[in-house]
Amino acid sequence: MAHRCFRAVMTLPIVIAVISLAPAPAAAQTKPAGAAYTVPRTVDGQPDLQGVWENVTSTPLERPAAFAGKAELTDKEQAEYTKRQQASRENRDRRDQKPGSVTDVGRAYNALWFPVPGAAMKRTSLITDPQDGQLPELTPQALKRFSVFQEARGKFASAATVRGRGDDVEDGTEGGVDGRGSRADNPEDRTLGERCLTSGLPRLPGAYNNHIQIVQSKDYVLIELEMHRDVRMIPLVKRPALPESIRQWHGDSQAHWEGDTLVVETTNFNDKSPFMGAFETRKLIERFTRIDANTINYEFTNIDPAVWTKPWTASFPLTNMKSEIGGIDGINTPRIFEYACHEGNYGLAGQLSGARATDKAPQFGSR
Repeated sequence: MAHRCFRAVMTLPIVIAVISLAPAPAAAQTKPAGAAYTVPRTVDGQPDLQGVWENVTSTPLERPAAFAGKAELTDKEQAEYTKRQQASRENRDRRDQKPGSVTDVGRAYNALWFPVPGAAMKRTSLITDPQDGQLPELTPQALKRFSVFQEARGKFASAATVRGRGDDVEDGTEGGVDGRGSRADNPEDRTLGERCLTSGLPRLPGAYNNHIQIVQSKDYVLIELEMHRDVRMIPLVKRPALPESIRQWHGDSQAHWEGDTLVVETTNFNDKSPFMGAFETRKLIERFTRIDANTINYEFTNIDPAVWTKPWTASFPLTNMKSEIGGIDGINTPRIFEYACHEGNYGLAGQLSGARATDKAPQFGSR
């Protein structure tokens, strides 16, 4: 397991050349109560999306079965659901179910490592289309390909399925080397996240490291994800698309403005980082729209007829960290930590050496 980082509000060593391109943020605009929001502009006249943003919310990607047929929560339901989701953080170190090494490894990170989950949205799912809040059905060939891919990596149980663990399956209770249905014969058997390679796109709200930094210049927009220090340098000027033979971890992205919305279209993903069952033929369309001084509405659409029976869309807010800091710590300019994923990390080496010890155990014999 990778060494986890605390929530970030401190320094980030960003590429100096990039920062030097970034225009100073436009002055904050004040409006009478009830007036339409005017998006601030950079010195180049573009909508200003710059800053450090946070994408935390307790709302899940898909609508939970308990809310089937219900698109939005009442105020009372929203408060109760948020309370339950936030309380789940405090239960991470429980040992009352299937005690032993599997549970110990599966729940190795207790509440110390996790910020309190953000409040749930009114919507019952991040998915807005289809309207039932569920992922579209996968095609038979997509299900088969994903199964073959996971089995080749030694995945089993829910780790070998596209939807992963259900709401009723607790971390560390499925058995296997680490309680998540994964072997540890080789580093390549572990996830790309555990190997500190990438968290993939799009970045959904997660347990920690949910910060995003946006820097703009006239011809480029830089989007840095705190998780794994993934940095995307996206051109705003039209350029030839990469040939199909060139595939990348984060694909090939190009951006343009549609009014006040930044639209980023990405193709040419590689086949090593599947997202919800999709591999290299997926097209991702992202939309960033600043709706007030402290909020960007982030929306993404995944398109791949070979994988999903229809495109699907999800959205959630990005919150300006300037609205959440200051006061006690006195920090007025939010910055994110450097993500030192393997610094002091003994988890992956421990997993591999533990698997070798298991191989030599008399009850298992050598392999």
